[in-house]
This record gives sequence, structure tokens and C-alpha cells, in this order.
Amino acid sequence: MALSSNCWKYLVLTFNVLFAMSALVLFGASGFLLYKLFIYRHFIGINVEYPAILLLMMSIITCSIAWIGWRTARSMHQIHVIMAGLLIIVVVVIEFTCFVWAMVVWDNIEIDIKTTMTSYFEESHGGGDPTSDTVRWDRLHVKFECCGVSGPSDFSSTGHVPFSCCGQGPLDALHKPYAADCSTLFQRGCGNPLHDYAKEQLILVAMTALAASILQSTGIFCTFFLAHAIRERRRASIRHSTSVREATFAAPDDSLLAPTAPAPTLPKY
Repeated sequence: MALSSNCWKYLVLTFNVLFAMSALVLFGASGFLLYKLFIYRHFIGINVEYPAILLLMMSIITCSIAWIGWRTARSMHQIHVIMAGLLIIVVVVIEFTCFVWAMVVWDNIEIDIKTTMTSYFEESHGGGDPTSDTVRWDRLHVKFECCGVSGPSDFSSTGHVPFSCCGQGPLDALHKPYAADCSTLFQRGCGNPLHDYAKEQLILVAMTALAASILQSTGIFCTFFLAHAIRERRRASIRHSTSVREATFAAPDDSLLAPTAPAPTLPKY
């Protein structure tokens, strides 16, 4: 038995509530993942963050579309409901595109990270005022227990290895104590650990975008079924009005032939 237009209406209203809630969850998840990539933007490049940025923007737009869908479902105007369904299609397509984009970046990130890190390393240790750059490198060394891009040998041109390659940086009070003789240098470079870190965040961005596009696509069917139900109800209403009108005009007027009508009389002369 087909669902009535009222049933579809309440299903669409329920979907729009869930649609808005999913947008809030998406906003929090994409914002958190963007932050985790943003703090290492100098080492991994800004292009790695673009899928997360797009996903964050779509979460904000999704909230607006959920509000539009709620209003159109309550108004029960077919054209408005169809427009809301088309907007949901656009959101789902963009989120799926974000998934594909994140996977493409994930596949090519190794070359990008090594190139960006090498360029930033040369810039940081090439003179000038490297204070802020040094802090960033120290944070990176302590966080991933690494040194330089490929290892301690990267600092041979500078003449000294930073203390952060031993586990101590400007924020040494927050990290493990530093051995005074610094006899245990981190031997691995930061390229591979940061590469693995960025790939992990990107795969989370991709899975978040894919899950959002799949879950939110259910609203497409509900919305267009509601539009179909509105059209069928309108057609049924038109057919009913037409049949009533035809029955009214087609009924013969038999009032003159009723038995109670006075019998005809002959004129009297």
C-alpha cells in the first residue's frame, strides 16, 4: 500500500532534522581533522588541507539546506519540494567529490610532503630570523621523535643539531627530560612519520565525506517521493472536482414531470 502524502511529509521533516544533526557532526569532525592538518601546514603544504576545508564548508551549507527542506516540506508545494531535493543532490555529489579528492591527495602525498619539507627546511636554516621556524621544527621533532627531513645529517651544514632532536625543545617542561650529554639522537627523519600522519588524517577525511554522502542521499528519495505524492493528491483532487461538476451538469431536471405537478386543464369557453 502506497504511503500517503502526509506520511511522506513527516518522513521528510524527520529527515531534515537528522540532516541538520548530521551537518553539525560533520562540522565538528571536519573542523577537528582540518585543525590536525593545519598545525603542520608548513611541512605538508596547504593543498593537503583542501578536501577538509571543502568538507567544512559543506557542513555549513548543509545546515541551510536542512532549514530550506523543513520549510518546503511544511508548505507542501511540489516545485519547492523538488528544488529542495535538487539541493540535497548537489550536497551529496560535492561530498562524494570531496571523498574522491581526498583519496587522490592521499595517493600523491608522499612526493608533495618531501618536496614541501625540504623547501621549508632550506628556508628555515638559510638565515634571517628563524625563531618561529625553529619552534615549529622543535615541536615536530619532539612530537614524532625524529630529526630533520631525513635524519640528523640534514644539520651538517649548520654545524649543530638542535636539542629537540634529543627530545628537548622550547617547551621542554611539557616533554620528557633531556639527557645532558644528548647521547641518544633521534636517528630517523621526520619525512616518513609526517607522511604517515598526513595519510591517516586524509583517510579519515575521505571516510567522513563518504559516510556523509551515503547517509544524506536517503533524503533524495524521501523528498522526491513526497513530490510525487503531492502531485498524485493534486490529480486526485482535480479528478474529484471534475466528476462532481460533470455529475451536476449531467443530471436532468425532472421537476416539471413530478407527480405532484398540477394536471393540465382545458380552457373554458
